Amino acid sequence: MVDIYGREFLEKEFNELVNQGILLRKDVEVVAGIVGGICNRCLNEDEQYFKSFNYQNEIITYCRKCIDFGMISNKTNLYRTSMDYNIKAEVGVLNKDFQLSFLQERASSFSKEILAKRQSGMVWAVCGAGKTEMMFESISVALTTGKRVCWAIPRADVVIDLAPRIKEAFPSATVITLHGNSDEKAVYGDVVVTTVHQMIRFYQAFDFLIIDEVDAFPYTFDKMLVRIAKRACKPDAATIYLSATPSRSDQAEIRAGKLQSCIIPARYHLFPLDVPKYKWCSHFYQSVAKGKLPQPVKEWITRKVKDERRALLFVPTIDCGLKFQAALKKQMNLEIDFVYSNDSDRLDKVARFKQDGGQFLITTMILERGVTIPNIDVAVFSAEHDIYEESALVQISGRVGRNPRWPTGEIVYFHHGITKAMEDSKAQIINMNKLAKEQGLLKELVQ
Repeated sequence: MVDIYGREFLEKEFNELVNQGILLRKDVEVVAGIVGGICNRCLNEDEQYFKSFNYQNEIITYCRKCIDFGMISNKTNLYRTSMDYNIKAEVGVLNKDFQLSFLQERASSFSKEILAKRQSGMVWAVCGAGKTEMMFESISVALTTGKRVCWAIPRADVVIDLAPRIKEAFPSATVITLHGNSDEKAVYGDVVVTTVHQMIRFYQAFDFLIIDEVDAFPYTFDKMLVRIAKRACKPDAATIYLSATPSRSDQAEIRAGKLQSCIIPARYHLFPLDVPKYKWCSHFYQSVAKGKLPQPVKEWITRKVKDERRALLFVPTIDCGLKFQAALKKQMNLEIDFVYSNDSDRLDKVARFKQDGGQFLITTMILERGVTIPNIDVAVFSAEHDIYEESALVQISGRVGRNPRWPTGEIVYFHHGITKAMEDSKAQIINMNKLAKEQGLLKELVQ
């Protein structure tokens, strides 16, 4: 089914739909692409992102900010659909083959209250708290009452990982997945699981928006994404922000009472978060670049091999990862996969590792969040590198101890000098454990 509800089309797309009899001209609002120094698609007003040229004695001004989605100029129009969708109540039936913990119920109730009041709020829940399941009951309520749902995430890898879980939870609903390589970009969905970038295809389409990992790159670094997320929703839509590591500004708004929140300081299995350890390791990159492993690293890897412990090995750059991979082969005869952003095989490599394929996996920060692997340890190499911000280190640490069968593990920062980000990430984890303990939420680990 072609999606013509709450969508915005370029002229070519619009004409194709009209010619196919899918869309009628009376069902659209025609809007100038750029007017008064504003792009009406991405809402950019920054002059540096507008470019002009002369074509057949006319000055054409186009927006460079959103050009990846097709050119918008002062000589082109946007076509916005005005008809509404009809969601049947039965699509909201939840296939609930799980039981929420009382902490998850707390967040679920908060989300349903935000939805009912058509307001905005944040669920601040520690890594491994089960944020996805917390949202299912409010999605069910939304669908049952005819409301369209969007679950937006900054990164495509996490979209791909999450969509099957939502489809399983709502078997009667049409759930579609949108990202750069998706083949469902023109398909209608009762629930749309999408990267934030792909929300640019919608205009006032959604009644309920969930923005997952709201602190993650690129959402927090690109104001365009914030604008198009808001624009894709109806003016009275409800919004839930999900994060384990809210930005400093969001934390300040929560403390000031300007942003409603529900703080979940413990995981659903109620065991404490693992606290990072520091391990001195000087000149890591320089060593692996020469094909050598620093002694602390070699000893740690050797111990993991002996103890048959699996581990994610985080490196700050692609070049560092390639050198590390080669040094492990040379020094320890270990064949280890390496995944990074422009690795065409990264999805297959991660899938193999999840299925117990290999003891170690080297990764850049693409696996910082959104991946759950049971019974895993984590090492961060060159943890002093400026790419490792506080939130990134908290997220990386959160890969450990997520499964109730294996609620603990080891997280080590190999460093050549302790940074403020390292200290702050460790302090945040300790503070969440402290808050959870004060609330009587933690079980004692039996050694």
